[in-house]
Amino acid sequence: RAVIPMALHTSVFGIVPAAGLGSRMGRPKQTLPFRGSTMVGSVVRTLLDAGLDTVVLVTRSELVASLGLLSEKRLSVAVNDDASSQMIDSIRIGLSALFDDGAASSGANKDKPSPIDRASDCSGILIVPGDMPGLAVATCRLCAEAFRREPTKIILAAHNGRRGHPLIFPAALRSVVYQLDGGLNALLDLHRDRVRLVETGDPAALEDVDTWDQYQLLFR
Repeated sequence: RAVIPMALHTSVFGIVPAAGLGSRMGRPKQTLPFRGSTMVGSVVRTLLDAGLDTVVLVTRSELVASLGLLSEKRLSVAVNDDASSQMIDSIRIGLSALFDDGAASSGANKDKPSPIDRASDCSGILIVPGDMPGLAVATCRLCAEAFRREPTKIILAAHNGRRGHPLIFPAALRSVVYQLDGGLNALLDLHRDRVRLVETGDPAALEDVDTWDQYQLLFR
């Protein structure tokens, strides 16, 4: 009897940049309680529940023990202790942790084995900042499925036409991401023809938490 090969699985890997100082909050917002965990712990749990193949959290070493992270083999933690760094720097550290391809930003441990086995360039990299704990699992699944249908495109969650997160870009573009002068908006500008908006119906796709008032609104 002939063996029918399984369809190739287009993997989607998550990076959660969460190394900020929380200066507008006046405290490390990553560790604030939310839904039985913390803000960052909730984001990580959402991505894992959405079925991502691997999630890399990039945060400060002093915060790791206070984040209430799940014990999960798909989860890896990378460190960014550079107080002057930007979100794009944490994303680059996350990419280096995923691919172990020698293009590391400062703070990544080049000697640590990659948490995945040399991820394919046809896989997708999903980005959700660590201060978006209200994001729905269904929203992340919807965007991941959209990428798997069009794995050469850049998928961007939207609500009422406004851009938000998750953002998913093909892993083959990571060399571009390492060289960007600005953040991921510069990637969108460089590859406008590849951007696909996915209307999610999820207002939380637009909502990051920077202030105490915004944090309180999460519970209303």
